[in-house]
Amino acid sequence: MNLQLVNQELFNGITCDVWRNDNHEIFMTTEQLAQCIGYQTRYGITKLVQKNKYLKNREFSVSAKLAHGDGKQYDTRVFTFEGIKEILFLAPKSETARKFREWTRRELSTAISESPHFEKNYHVIFADMLTALVTNGKYKSVRGMRKALGRPNAKLKQMLDSPKELQLLQTYESSITNLLDLGFDRHQIKVFLTKEKVPTDQSKDF
Repeated sequence: MNLQLVNQELFNGITCDVWRNDNHEIFMTTEQLAQCIGYQTRYGITKLVQKNKYLKNREFSVSAKLAHGDGKQYDTRVFTFEGIKEILFLAPKSETARKFREWTRRELSTAISESPHFEKNYHVIFADMLTALVTNGKYKSVRGMRKALGRPNAKLKQMLDSPKELQLLQTYESSITNLLDLGFDRHQIKVFLTKEKVPTDQSKDF
């Protein structure tokens, strides 16, 4: 699997590298995840994986070649956001782990408000981005969807018909929250999530 370093963000004094694959999934290395949870070395995470073999499933982690300090590439286990959450569930409870858990599980509205890139109408901008993503570009804004469906006061969630769309909304909300907390601005998030997903003539409306 080819991974690209797309961002770095500080958590509790630790520089967290954010890696991405060609499918726009986000990953974190074993070593940095161990540091963020409060382990002295990466072997705390390694032991958890050895005891819980399912953590090697694609849903939670994969092995990828990453460059190390000596300039060479080595096989490294990297965790998806689902894997990070699972590790937090299994790891011994600590103040550091609690803070990291909060960092990865915040509400989207809070992440938007506390973004260092916050600007006027930021909540509306992301609501419209979610609308375009979940409806695959059929509607480009919450307001436009309300007008088309004749539901002037409805929220986006109330206008979605299928369990699949609701699940998709939850997935995108989680992704945007994580990306905001990792320091991405709205333009970077749009590129990250909308490439080959939303028609290009609608991207300018985000």
